[in-house]
Amino acid sequence: MAGFSMATITSTFYRDGNHVPIWTDGLITKKTITFAGDTTNAWGDDGGTLDGAAIFTVTGVVRARVFGICTTNLAGSGTHAVGIAGATTIYLPTEAALDINAGDFVANNATVGAYLILGEQAAAADNFPEYALNGQDIIMTVAGAANIESGVIDYYCLWVPWSQDASVEASTS
Repeated sequence: MAGFSMATITSTFYRDGNHVPIWTDGLITKKTITFAGDTTNAWGDDGGTLDGAAIFTVTGVVRARVFGICTTNLAGSGTHAVGIAGATTIYLPTEAALDINAGDFVANNATVGAYLILGEQAAAADNFPEYALNGQDIIMTVAGAANIESGVIDYYCLWVPWSQDASVEASTS
């Protein structure tokens, strides 16, 4: 077909035992952040160079959902949120670091928990909202005039390409 090109996909598919791709809600891109807010300009340093930095770099038009799973308790007096520039809490609203513990889902709610509701309205608590993005990077912000001193969160972006140049990649920072 002349003039048609496919999107470049840099993420990987999860595969079953026969190595067949499992297509659930699209492609999955993962970014692990280890917080070290007492270190200047590290993840978790309120006001540092990574405060408001991209965790996922978005190119083109995509439909995307984001959630986190805490693997090591967070410590520090700062707060945590994930969204896009100008709407920094659309994916993961502001949550106190001390309330995010290992095993918790970090989702669209001001209360983390051991489960996540799927298939509800975007404004409902504990749900899994999705947004159409056009090149807007997904960012993580720290606030509360304090740092997130330690802890680890695995962030997952489930996304579907809508434009030929669409991609979502984990940031390199």
